[in-house]
Amino acid sequence: MSKTLDDSAAGGRPRLPIGARAALQAAKVVLQIALLSTIWLAVDMARQRLGWSMPAGLIGFALLAVGLFTGLVKARWLQGGTNWLLAEMLLFFVPAMLVVTEYPDLILHQGWRILAVIVTSTACVMAATALAVDRVYRLELWLARRRSTRHAGRAAFRAGV
Repeated sequence: MSKTLDDSAAGGRPRLPIGARAALQAAKVVLQIALLSTIWLAVDMARQRLGWSMPAGLIGFALLAVGLFTGLVKARWLQGGTNWLLAEMLLFFVPAMLVVTEYPDLILHQGWRILAVIVTSTACVMAATALAVDRVYRLELWLARRRSTRHAGRAAFRAGV
C-alpha cells in the first residue's frame, strides 16, 4: 500500500501519494519564482524602453502591491515562491561579500564611510517600512470599522430600529 492520506479527508476524492504531492509543491514553487522573474524582466524591458531611471524591482514591487491590495493578485498564488526567495536571501548577498574580500585596501581607507552609508540606509529602510506597515495597518483597521458600522446599520435598518 502506498503512502497516501485518507481519501475521506478530501471529500471522497482520491489523494496523491505524499512524494507526488511534494513534487507538485516543488513545481509550484519553481513556477512562482519563474512568474516573479518574468514580471521583473518585463518591467525592466518596459523601464528601459520608456527611459525610466527607477529600478525595475521597485516598479514591479509597486505593481504587485497594487495587485495584492486590489485583489487582482492573490497572495497564495505567489506564497511558496516568495517564501523560498526570502529563505535563500543570503545567497543574493554573496557577491557583495566577495567584493569586500577582493578589495581590502578600499575597506581600510573608506571602510568607515561605507559602514556609515550601510547603517544609515538600513535605518532609513527600516523606518520607511515601519511607517508603511503602520499606515496600512491603520487603513485596514479603519476599513474593518467602516464595514462593521455599515453592517450594524443595515442590520438595524432591517430590524426596523
